[in-house]
Amino acid sequence: MTSVPAAVEETAVRRAVADVPDPELPPVTVGMLGMVHAVAVSDEGVVDVELLPTFSGCPATEMIERDVVAAVRAVEGVREVRVRFRFEPPWTPDRIDATGRERLREFGIAPPGGPTGAPPPDGRPTLPLALGPSSDARPCPFCGSTETSRDSAFGPTPCRDLRFCAVCQQPFEAFKTLRP
Repeated sequence: MTSVPAAVEETAVRRAVADVPDPELPPVTVGMLGMVHAVAVSDEGVVDVELLPTFSGCPATEMIERDVVAAVRAVEGVREVRVRFRFEPPWTPDRIDATGRERLREFGIAPPGGPTGAPPPDGRPTLPLALGPSSDARPCPFCGSTETSRDSAFGPTPCRDLRFCAVCQQPFEAFKTLRP
């Protein structure tokens, strides 16, 4: 008697992928950051996951891949997991959901686009890693003031820089943005 593989529940696979914590930003998941581009589940239990890294040189992609594979393998019926990072379409901070923005704020990081996730006033899309002007004010995650400035283009990871709030006198991190 041959055993028939259990049908893999696609919803469970998508939830498992979306719930993987970002290794550099533990309060948020890859789902909250909008990194999950596509998930496909075959009848044979093979799962293909396509992720959008937050920037092309992200050192955490190997850890994210390992964690996604482990999370998806825990779903009943999964026999194989293949993870692919793609750069088209590019990830943008606009993909961060409201929960992710709030958790980043609570963690002391200001995502681009302000507290509501609105795009920059001129309507141009933003991308991480390149620097906008030092006057690219971000709302302070501690007091909400926009009287902030960049202290350093170099943060704890390549996709973040260091900022300072003139009102509450607190330093904080922010995602870098692309400005022509």
